[in-house]
Amino acid sequence: MTLSQRIVALFAVAVALGGCTGNPVYTAKEHFPSDRGLTNDRMSRAIVTALIERQWVVQSARPGMIKAAVTVRDKHHAEIDIPYTSNSFEIDYRDSRGLDYQDGRIHGTYNRWITYLRDDVIQQLAADPDRDQLVALQNAYEPTFQNFREGVKRATEIGLLDGSVKFYLAGEALPANVSKLNTVSSSRITHNEEVSDEDACFWALQSTLATLQSKAKKAGANAVINIAGAGKRDLSSDSGSYQCLPKVQVSGVVLRGELVRIE
Repeated sequence: MTLSQRIVALFAVAVALGGCTGNPVYTAKEHFPSDRGLTNDRMSRAIVTALIERQWVVQSARPGMIKAAVTVRDKHHAEIDIPYTSNSFEIDYRDSRGLDYQDGRIHGTYNRWITYLRDDVIQQLAADPDRDQLVALQNAYEPTFQNFREGVKRATEIGLLDGSVKFYLAGEALPANVSKLNTVSSSRITHNEEVSDEDACFWALQSTLATLQSKAKKAGANAVINIAGAGKRDLSSDSGSYQCLPKVQVSGVVLRGELVRIE
């Protein structure tokens, strides 16, 4: 074999090897038995919470579909669609840059991201945070207060809240005709890694509000009033802010309010 033939052969091998880089794009698919009693609302909350804790940005959250994106070090970017039902979810590739996507193959980092995200959703579905775990933080950490209306606005913008249920903190002015139904509470924790306490608290609030909205709809209510932070022995109220319990690794929001029907 001549030198030129060897060069051509080596080049051909290099091209062939280059075409084989990356792994097939991983599409996570999970189905759960119907007797687990999962609901669309719980599935949605589990997905959104997992996304937030993995630093994904929730672009939109609509019934049956959540869209999200993540950017790492301004170099690697991925976008996904997550269709879901009450007993299943799927994580589909939508777009990317800096991850060498070509013809259904992609850098292994993307597949790891999706694997971690799938595992976190399953974990969220397996165990809902316990209120006592959150309020116990009050013994060791000073709570902070964040803007409640800003939290409601953010949750509405990404689709976690649909506007069918109104939220009123304790002390806020209420409409004239209010029919009280019952008292309700909700709690959520979120991890603080690589995010500020403020953002972690907002994310925890958004998920908590989504739960309150779901409970209100099931009860036939269209508002939650007298919302206050629920502690072990008392309630902490503020007419413009909500209480968040920040810790080194997690932040938590515990809210209690009254479900009402506003005519």
